Amino acid sequence: MKEVAEKCVASARNVAEGNPTLGELLKKGENPMIKKTHYEFAAVIREAVNQLQYYQFGEGEDMVLSARVLYELADALENL
Repeated sequence: MKEVAEKCVASARNVAEGNPTLGELLKKGENPMIKKTHYEFAAVIREAVNQLQYYQFGEGEDMVLSARVLYELADALENL
């Protein structure tokens, strides 16, 4: 789980250091620090889904995430 946590942090770091830039957010009239945080959270959520999803086959097939695994990820992030 530590590896997944590290990938989530790396995703947030990529957003913090990359797109959208603070200048681009300022041009749009948005608070760049708040908006950048929103993008970072979104990156972490997307990476968690990419790393932890599995498919449930049968009626109503869909991607599934285990709440237990998400709690384990939260613990791993806190312990990095």
